[in-house]
Amino acid sequence: MVIEHMVMSGSSTDSIDAKALLYSVIEKLGRDELRRDLARDSRRAVSTIMHSCMKELNSMNGDKDKDVILRLVTALMHYLLTECMIQSERKIQVDDAMLDLVIPSMRVLRSKPENTLIIFIARGDEMHSLNYRLERVYALYPNVNAWTIIVGDVDDTSITGNVRIYMMDEYVHKRSKSRSSTIIPLSSIIEDIREFMNSRGIRPFNIVA
Repeated sequence: MVIEHMVMSGSSTDSIDAKALLYSVIEKLGRDELRRDLARDSRRAVSTIMHSCMKELNSMNGDKDKDVILRLVTALMHYLLTECMIQSERKIQVDDAMLDLVIPSMRVLRSKPENTLIIFIARGDEMHSLNYRLERVYALYPNVNAWTIIVGDVDDTSITGNVRIYMMDEYVHKRSKSRSSTIIPLSSIIEDIREFMNSRGIRPFNIVA
């Protein structure tokens, strides 16, 4: 039996509010300018936002806290999908597996999983939990497209299934210097989502809150 319900995020008890930090950076960079940049060159815009956020975190001595960065990346994805008018649903519980982002919707996932993109966001040192979530989703929806954003370094061969893996750009650059890798820079993710949507004939729309 598949049980689906929305899960609301609670307020963080940590000293660093990742969402507040993100929107502070967005205001400093200029919300309108970023909106134009996302339309013209989303890779550069995403890279600029993330670099600025990490610089702020570094000044707070929070750049090593993977939980803070995970919340930051999650907030960034929510912001990007909203600004780019990409339809999605967030934080969906299916059985005992959390789906961080579903594009375009659960309705499409149930009827046409091959036209659906699920994005997982996870820490690099929590692969067991991520793989469990992937296994549960593949068991329910074998034809679904699964991508994951990894915070921190990880051995990409440990990921279950045929999953596209994204990491923050600086991690990708470090890995590429030492060994070949199929990891994709996070700054590319919006263009890749747009390409996925175009390939499935899905038009951008407002986000489903």
